[in-house]
Amino acid sequence: MVKLPVFDVLGQAFTAPFRFAWPLLPFFIVAGILVLGLVFMPFLFLAGPETVGGAAASLSLQNVILISAAFLAAYLVFTSVAVATHRVAAGAEHPWRLLRPVVRYFFIALLLTLIGLVFFAAGFAIIALVSGAQMSLEADASSINPTGAIAMVLFVLFAVAIGARLFLALPAAALQKKNVMSLAWRVSQGSTLRLLGAWVLYFILMVAINAAAFLVVGGTNVLMQNPEMTPGGMLGAMGAGWLIVNVVVNYYVTVAGAAFLTYSLIALLPNDTAGSPTSDAPA
Repeated sequence: MVKLPVFDVLGQAFTAPFRFAWPLLPFFIVAGILVLGLVFMPFLFLAGPETVGGAAASLSLQNVILISAAFLAAYLVFTSVAVATHRVAAGAEHPWRLLRPVVRYFFIALLLTLIGLVFFAAGFAIIALVSGAQMSLEADASSINPTGAIAMVLFVLFAVAIGARLFLALPAAALQKKNVMSLAWRVSQGSTLRLLGAWVLYFILMVAINAAAFLVVGGTNVLMQNPEMTPGGMLGAMGAGWLIVNVVVNYYVTVAGAAFLTYSLIALLPNDTAGSPTSDAPA
């Protein structure tokens, strides 16, 4: 049985944004512009003579449908970025054939979201009931019972470990694997703790990278300002710097995250004894 090579997977994931800057960075920028346009488009249509005092027009059924359709289209555009990243990082054949993979990816992501909501709702409800029952038995009402907090932390870690296995279904869907949920569960068997550790390291590194990027750009902007520059000019220059760093950091986070899932799946695919076929086998 193949075990997840944690540091190898993380190394490939965190260098992927540089290795695939072309063509993923231009694609990401265009997709970001489309998403912003789609998000703000409904409000342009809703703003009109009927708008009073800057307040939005009343939400009729037609307006609700328009807003929902715009946000769905924006989400599909963002999904196409993730799918393209999975396929490019995996070296899939015809990586830019995105229509079918994006549709499958969308429904798998929706299924995973529903599973997560039900799982967390049930878990938190059980913890709340058990903790409440124990606290009611306490003689001193002011005493602190750590049982609920400990149970919450353990439950979150357990949920992340399960999610780390199931989320491998996302790159599997992007690569047009079959039965992606069962495939993700099969290939990750025996690597649950390694996946959990990889996810924890991934989030720690991401937080550090984000903090460093924004600190650097903020400090650089302040140091480079001309002391005689007007406050408005200074804010404008800093605003441009923040915009650029936001685009770069968001690109890096998106590509590294998708690549992390992709390389985790590829590393564990030899465990698929059922031999799930695919039309886009990774190189």
